[in-house]
Amino acid sequence: MARVLLDLNFPPSFHCDLCEAVGLELEPTEGEQFPAVRRRRDPRMREQVLTAYEYRCAFCGYDGRIGIVPVGLEAAHVRWWAFDGPDDVDNGLCLCSLHHKLFDKGVLGIGDSHRILVSQRFVGHSPAAREHVIALAGRPLIGPQPGARSVAAVHRSWHTSQVFHGSPRPAPVA
Repeated sequence: MARVLLDLNFPPSFHCDLCEAVGLELEPTEGEQFPAVRRRRDPRMREQVLTAYEYRCAFCGYDGRIGIVPVGLEAAHVRWWAFDGPDDVDNGLCLCSLHHKLFDKGVLGIGDSHRILVSQRFVGHSPAAREHVIALAGRPLIGPQPGARSVAAVHRSWHTSQVFHGSPRPAPVA
């Protein structure tokens, strides 16, 4: 039952944190299926989103690989799967692991002009926090490549109203 609640209400990137916070250890179960409750994810979405963004984080441009295998890059749903977000390129972003987590936690968002939003509630004093998070405020998204659909307004709006925390920071003055 815990798995069903997690799947229906939270993005997968939250599952471990939530289980840890309440002291819940879920054992993997083989062949667990609830067809009446669960929608099936489109297994092609990850590849389609990563290809649309040319295997680069849309926020920072990270593009790490080991050989030909991308590492630390993920296809993020803008409107979460658990909240009827479709497995479509226009509901996805290629993000590095750090920015995916911050996006799902509401630290980062996407403005109407496809510019990066950084929450004023985010606090980080280290050079890494300033460089990898705060400095993103107001920057344009990287990608998608020409011909690929960018994030749809309806999904950006959902993320901003339901996930993003507070007001966005102004873009830093150069």
